[in-house]
Amino acid sequence: MGNVAAAQILLTGTVKDQSEDTDEALISVPWRGGAGQVEGWVASSAGVSKVIVSTPMSADGRFSLKLPATLEASLLPPAGQSPLPTSWAAPHPAATCAGAVKISDPGARVVQLGLNVRARTSGNILPVLSSGHYDEAQATGHTRTQQGLVYYAERSVQISGTQVCQWTEGGFLNKMTYVAAAQLAQGWTRLTLDSTTVSRQSGVEITFRLTGGALPTNDWTLLPDAALP
Repeated sequence: MGNVAAAQILLTGTVKDQSEDTDEALISVPWRGGAGQVEGWVASSAGVSKVIVSTPMSADGRFSLKLPATLEASLLPPAGQSPLPTSWAAPHPAATCAGAVKISDPGARVVQLGLNVRARTSGNILPVLSSGHYDEAQATGHTRTQQGLVYYAERSVQISGTQVCQWTEGGFLNKMTYVAAAQLAQGWTRLTLDSTTVSRQSGVEITFRLTGGALPTNDWTLLPDAALP
């Protein structure tokens, strides 16, 4: 899937339920909520919009949602608001950082698409993959979460660069790395935010990677209490 806006206005997918077995990772299971509607709205630092588009969803969770080719100016935030996802955590105040993630056009206005399902069970849905395990021999925990994002930009914007931050807290050395290589087209663009965490007795290493061009999955899992990534 490329970054041409005209090719980015149809989202097809399948809504999934979340398994109760979520000790180490999010596990999606077939949809059990029956037929309903999938609704789309947009959000930014300026707030959350009303529903801008909706489509029927079949009893097995399948849907096809056509996004509007352009958005009204009233749905866009003021210029200068960061387009980075909220789960792209800010560095610790005491961190020492090298490098930078740069936005080619800081004045471009960008919003994020959110979807929710309305059926026997309702709530926000996200295209997300999650895995994790704990290595007892090494006393090391590994987790990975890949979150799909759909952004609308009023004009083309590039988000790129690498930043590495380190700090010590409570005797533990922590490291956070940010890597971005995403081109937002004018119009809609699919993105993936890939977050990995390695937890050791000596500290924690977290890496965020933001890439453009595709979602990590076409399964949209119901996360009733979830905010946007």
